[in-house]
Amino acid sequence: MNRPDYDVVILGAGLAGSLLVRQLRLTRPDLSVLCLERSTGTSYKVGEATVELFSNYMVRKLGLTTYLYEHHLPKNGLRFFFDNEQKNAPIERMSEIGSYGLPFHPSFQLDRSTLERELRDGGRRLGAELIEGAKVTGVELGEPHHHVTFCEGENGSERRVSAGYVVDATGRASLLAKQLDLRVKVDSHRCLASWARLGNVVDLDGPQIDQAWRDRVHNTSRRLSTVHFMHRGYWVWLIPLKGGVTSIGIVGDTRHVERSVLTKDGLREFLCRQRACRDLIGDAEWLDFGGYGQLAYGTKQWFGDRWAVVGESAAFSDPFYSPGSDFITLANDYTADLIARRHDGEDIAERQRLYEGYLQFRYQANLPLYHEQYDLFGSYDLLSIKWNFDIANYYCLWVNSYMVDQHLSVEDLRHELRQAGFVTKTLERFGRLFRDCERVVTQRGDYFQHNLGELAEGLGDVSFTKDVGKMDRKQAEAWSLDTFAKARSRCFEMLGRPVDQDEKLGFVDFVNGRALATTSGG
Repeated sequence: MNRPDYDVVILGAGLAGSLLVRQLRLTRPDLSVLCLERSTGTSYKVGEATVELFSNYMVRKLGLTTYLYEHHLPKNGLRFFFDNEQKNAPIERMSEIGSYGLPFHPSFQLDRSTLERELRDGGRRLGAELIEGAKVTGVELGEPHHHVTFCEGENGSERRVSAGYVVDATGRASLLAKQLDLRVKVDSHRCLASWARLGNVVDLDGPQIDQAWRDRVHNTSRRLSTVHFMHRGYWVWLIPLKGGVTSIGIVGDTRHVERSVLTKDGLREFLCRQRACRDLIGDAEWLDFGGYGQLAYGTKQWFGDRWAVVGESAAFSDPFYSPGSDFITLANDYTADLIARRHDGEDIAERQRLYEGYLQFRYQANLPLYHEQYDLFGSYDLLSIKWNFDIANYYCLWVNSYMVDQHLSVEDLRHELRQAGFVTKTLERFGRLFRDCERVVTQRGDYFQHNLGELAEGLGDVSFTKDVGKMDRKQAEAWSLDTFAKARSRCFEMLGRPVDQDEKLGFVDFVNGRALATTSGG
């Protein structure tokens, strides 16, 4: 059989596509790679904040450690601030959840424009062919090869090339995904977002900030954190970028946030309703603006017969914990692995089925973290429980397994998929418990009770962070069960039903709803 013009054709050189180019050229330099990108330059994009799993991928697998520290900013964890009901508290009085120092596992605040330019140029240096200004006009999936048709430049002639494998990394344009009708609506989680990049935002670590307020977090850099201002139904982010630029944006449940924020003036006006935001952005220079009216969607398939969809071409859930880059990581790892194994003549049917199943599981397990949770976001008491639960489970269930490459083990994937239904049901069950707590706290009038004057260390309840990446499955599952028990106990106490240490309340019964877990009996 004749070889195709290219072993792999990747549509799109954004974050997902350009990272996959680098991964393929590093791991399988014998494979020819063509990447087609519609734009001719790079620009600011949302998705600047990374988390530990994705950072491990960039550092450990893609060899970008030195580059990231030299050209981008280290991230000082997530930091949450809570306002009073009138939204007029100065930031120094707000209750806070955040780090006292840079976390043990690295993550970064990325200037996406700078990074994507480096990745495109780096892909070429590694031997990939990357064409910018290429408009894809057709993708034909077939045997023995696929074919991609594109025009290079505005007046360029049309080219048609054959490909052994086609990967859609075109972002929300989802060129191949739409052609194959893969998009799945997620109407149950209706959130919108708008954002901008600003210059001259007030420095949270600057000399104008009260020294006593800086002392209370041991003078660690608040600015390097992904800062969240939390409110009932929505949250505002501030993310620092190298060079003095700040990314700012709002994500909100459409029941709480009007669609006027999808305009630049609407976003500015909305942000200025909160004193803390108004004090920080002041007379800042607005450099750009963007927005989406609906964030969440899924995909029917990630992988098919010699094709894949990665990044936002496939699916997106919610930006609150920055999971998009983690899904890029997993999909890229799986795509690169399937391409290499198939090229070597291996039967990849079972691996492809397991990889598909795991990504679908991960997506379904991700949604309960956000679905109908936005009403509790503005309460320090409620979010402190949810945050401790979510971050501990992130390390136990996802980061640890990725760092030891369990996600590429057939045996481990079989185990994960056997447990998938129970894990998803557990997360959904806790989501309902958190919602019950929010309703009770609101009815009591205690929603804002501790929103001023409190401080909690961001990873204070996660004592095992240094063991992440070294734990075996039993250790990770034991920490998860401990996390579940702590969250359940705190919620029950909030609901007026303390859990006695000797109380015989089976965890499986709780998850399956066979025990009186909340005041609503759910």
